Formats: sequence, structure tokens, C-alpha cells
Amino acid sequence: MRMAALLGANALMLVSGLGLLPLLGIARSWRLLLFRCGLAYLCGILLVGIVSAHLALVHVSFGWIGLGVVAALSLGFCAWRLNGTERPGWRRPDWIDAAGIAAVVALAIDFGRAFRVAPLNRYDAWAIWALKGHALYAFGWADPVVFAGASYRFANLDYPLLLPSLEAVDFRAMGAFDTRLVHVQFLLFLVAALLALFALLRDRVPSLVLWLSLFALALAPAVFDQLLTAYADLPLALVFGVGVGAAGRWVLTNERWALALATFCFAGALLTKNEGSLFVLAVFLGLLAVAHARWRALGVAALVDIVLLLPWRIYVHSHHLRDINYSVGDSFDYEHVHGRLGVGPIAFRTLAGQMFDPQHWGLLMPIFAILLVAALLTGARALPLFALVWTLVAWLGLSWIYVISRFEYSSYLDSTKERVIASIVVGSVALAPLLAAESWARLRDRDRARTGAG
Repeated sequence: MRMAALLGANALMLVSGLGLLPLLGIARSWRLLLFRCGLAYLCGILLVGIVSAHLALVHVSFGWIGLGVVAALSLGFCAWRLNGTERPGWRRPDWIDAAGIAAVVALAIDFGRAFRVAPLNRYDAWAIWALKGHALYAFGWADPVVFAGASYRFANLDYPLLLPSLEAVDFRAMGAFDTRLVHVQFLLFLVAALLALFALLRDRVPSLVLWLSLFALALAPAVFDQLLTAYADLPLALVFGVGVGAAGRWVLTNERWALALATFCFAGALLTKNEGSLFVLAVFLGLLAVAHARWRALGVAALVDIVLLLPWRIYVHSHHLRDINYSVGDSFDYEHVHGRLGVGPIAFRTLAGQMFDPQHWGLLMPIFAILLVAALLTGARALPLFALVWTLVAWLGLSWIYVISRFEYSSYLDSTKERVIASIVVGSVALAPLLAAESWARLRDRDRARTGAG
């Protein structure tokens, strides 16, 4: 019964996401809505997470009624906005796409056998995420007694509330604080991200290449292992990865809806974990490096993300919350930083080894590196430069965190290295199919030019 309730709540999230597609310009007709409907589920999860997280700050609980209202408004807006637009015609589905979607369903069912019975036995899952989700479920809002209480400083009280808010929505839907079935929501993040990347890239990348990339990600050992911990790092990585894929598409096509989708995903990343700020900043720097002529659009996108993050930052500031490990101000503590400068290269190399470790991520990063070089050799510039800038900035930024941290670096690095690089890996995987398609298109154009000249 609880499983059915959890799936029912997620079905309403999917419906809620449908209205966002025309709102963000992703679907301007019924035909496009059907073509890109794979984006609806992730958008719906983020919409519910963002809305419920913000409402939690003003003493408003979000459960079945909230889900129903958002879903109804979404459907109503969708019907109004697309009224009279082109309807989809019958077309035989591509057998590769049909097989890929069937494989995603089979993968979810297979993984689900473990996720629906897994115990919540990892420290951060209990002490940070589930603690806050349970508090939101029990109190109905972000009561400062817990969320700004001195007794709970160990729970990283400055972390945003998107993930705990989603957990609280699930608990209300199930009618209980179920520490086992909540893992299914983490599995559904993976399903939503795979469907979103498919819908985002399906008209830019050959189907076989796209599905091979998606399943290389889904079957990487680290994905299963980290999702099962119920930590926020993999959900952050999956949401951020879709945003990177959308940003990469915008670099190539200048489609406004792609930037709008990237902006929405980045807002979700910012409200999932503090590290999201580093990754989103890295991507905007990468975009500015290759699309500085489009700075106005980038400025609007950045402003939207800042506005959506602002209510939580106001809450953090008003209650004087800060990270017990480090703060941005620590970067300017000369004596502290000077004594730990040697940590930077160590962290940089350690994180590199983790990203390229085949026992965790398979061959995802080596393949990405090969495709990046291939794209440069075939004459592509904007997309590989964007990929290179944001990955290096994010990599260097993560390494710097270990320099300014107040923790003993070796134990801190050893306990977090597997998780923190997830967003870099998943974001790179999201760009890999685009890099492959771009290289292939340029090689094909060269051959045609030579044939024509001959």
C-alpha cells in the first residue's frame, strides 16, 4: 500500500512537470509535448521539490493536497497554452528507442528489488537528510527548533531543503516515516534523469550512441552504490547533469528553451546541496567563455537561479547558520591557507584517480576525454571548450575545498572523494553524446566537401 502511494505521488509529479514544458518553451505544440515528454518527470520532481522547500520556510506543509493542486494547475495551463496547436500524427516508433525505454523500465524493476528493502544505515542519510525529512514530515515546516537549533549543528544546517522536502512529501504520501521505501525515490531520480537526457538529446544524437551512453551511466557501479546510500550527491549529480546537457545543446543551437531547462535544473542543483553552487558557477563560467556574445541571456539565467536560491539564503543568514567544515571566507584566511597549500595538488590527483577509476565509473571519463580531444581535432571549438572549462573549474574548486577545510585533510578526503566527483562525471557523460555527434557531423561534412571538390 505504501509503495502504491509513493508511486502515485510520483505520478502526480510527472503530471506536474507536463505544464512546465510549454511554460519553459520546451513544447510549443502537442506534437512537441509528446516528443519531449521524457523531460516532464524530472521537471515535475524539481518543481515539487522547489515549491515544497520554499513553502516549508513559511510554515506551509506540502502533501497530497499540494500535489493535486500543482498537477491540476499544470494540466490546465498545458491545455490552455497548447490549445489549437499541431497535434501528433501516427508514426511507428524507432525500435532502438522502444528497446531503450523498455530497458529503463526493466532496470528500474530490477534495481527496485534492492531499493525497496534497503535499510537506512549510512550516517549522513540518518543524521542529515532523513533527519530533516522526518522533521518536515512531523512539524510541517522548517521549524528553527530543529533547522536552526544548536543541538543539530552536526546535521549541516546550512544545506538547502530540496531533498528533505521531497522525502517529507513521500512520507506524507505514504502516511509514515518509512526508512526503507524512501530509497525508491532515489532510484526514481535515476529513471527521471535517463528519460530527460533521452528527450533532450534524441534529435541531436543517433539513437544507438545515445542509449549506449545512458546505460553506460546507469550501469556504472558508483551509481547503484551511491543512490542506495540515500545521500544527496547522486541526485545532485543527475539533476546537474541534465542541466549541463541542456547548456551544451544551447551552446550549439542557441535554442532559448534549452537554456531555460538548464536554468531550471541548475536551480534544483543549488537547492539540493551547497556544492551545487560551485558546479553551477563552473558551468556559467564555461558558457561565458564560449558564448560571451550572448551574455544578456546568461545574465537573466543566472539572475533567475539567484532569485530561486534567495529565500533559503535569507533563512540561513537570519538564523546565523554556517558550514561547520568551511566557508568561502576561509579562502582569505592567509595563515590557514598558507599552511595547507600542499593539500591542493594531493586533492587534485586523488579526485582525478577517483573519476577515472574503472571500479567506480567504468570507462565513462576516459571515453569523455577521448571524445573531447576528437571534437577538437575535427575542428569543433565551442562545445569542447565549454566542456573543458567547466570541468577544470569544478575540479579545481573541489580541490580548493580541501585546502580551506578545517578538517584533517586525509580523513576528510578519503571519506568524501567517491561522492563529490559524481557531478563532474555525470555532467561530462551528459555532454559525451553531443561531442560524438558533433565530431561525426564535421567528419561527414569534410567527406562531402572532398567528394564535391573531386
